[in-house]
Amino acid sequence: MTTWREMLLLGGLLIGMIACASPGRVTPYDLGVEAQDRGEIAPALEYYKEMLMEHPEHLRARFNLAVLYHDRQRYAEAKYHYQALLDRYPMHARSMVNLADIAVAEGQPTQAHLHLLRAVGVEPDRAYPYSFLGRFLQLQGQREQAQQAYERALAIEDDAVTHYRYGLLWLEVNDLPKAKAQFAHAVKRDPRYAEALYELAKLDMVMGQPTGAIKHLQSLAQLTPAHADVFTRLGKLYLQRGDYATAVLNLWEARDLEPGTSEVERLLLQVYQQLLQQQKAVVEELGKGVETSR
Repeated sequence: MTTWREMLLLGGLLIGMIACASPGRVTPYDLGVEAQDRGEIAPALEYYKEMLMEHPEHLRARFNLAVLYHDRQRYAEAKYHYQALLDRYPMHARSMVNLADIAVAEGQPTQAHLHLLRAVGVEPDRAYPYSFLGRFLQLQGQREQAQQAYERALAIEDDAVTHYRYGLLWLEVNDLPKAKAQFAHAVKRDPRYAEALYELAKLDMVMGQPTGAIKHLQSLAQLTPAHADVFTRLGKLYLQRGDYATAVLNLWEARDLEPGTSEVERLLLQVYQQLLQQQKAVVEELGKGVETSR
C-alpha cells in the first residue's frame, strides 16, 4: 500500500516548481502552484487545466495536474494526463513510475511491472526507478529480486526512502539487525523521516534498548504530535524505568489523543498504583520519624 510519504515522492517534480515561475506575466500555472502550496486543490486543478488549454505542451502543468488526480485516487483522469505527457515526452520516467503505482492500486501487477521496467530502461542512471521497482517486487513476494533492485538504487544514490524500504524487506524475514541498520541509514539521510524513526523505536524496544527507543520516540513526539501510539510507548518505557512522573505526562497525552484506549488506561492504573505505593512509603517513613522524635 502506498504511504502518503511515497505519494509525495511520486510527485517529486513538484518540489522545484516554484523556482521555475516565469519572471514575466503571472501564468495560470504560477497561480496553480501558489494555490497548491496553500492546499487549495480545487482552484489549483482549474488553473492547471487553464494553462493546458493555452499550452498543451506544458510539461509541469500536465504532470502537476496528473499528480493531484493521482493523490485523490481519481485514477482515470490521472492516467489520461500521464499518458498525454508520455505521448509528447516518451522518456518521462516519473510518469511511468506513477502509472505503475496506479496499476498496482487497480490490481494490474503485470502492467505495473512493465511500466517500472520501462522507467528503469529510460533512466538507468537514476536511483528512484530501481527503488520503486524494488518496492513493487517486494510487494509481490519476490524478495531476492527486490533486494537486487534496492542495492542497485543505493549504489547510484544514498537515498533515505530506499533505505527505509530495504529495512522493511529485512523485517519481513525477521533479520532485525539488518533492518535496524537500514532504518538508521534512512534517518541519517533524513532526520525528520518519521516512518523510519518509528521503526527504529519499535526495534529498540524489541531488542531491549530503551535509551535508543526513548530518543527516537521523543523525536517523533515533536514531528507527529497527534500520534497517540508514540506517547503510549514513551509512557510504557518511562514506567519501566520507574520515572512515574514522566510516564504519567506521556500517558495522559496519549489518552487525550485517543480516549478510552484500554492499554493506556491499564498503564495509567499501573503508574498511579506505583505512585500510591511511593506515597505510602513516604508516609510510613515520616510517621517513624515523628515517633522517634517523641
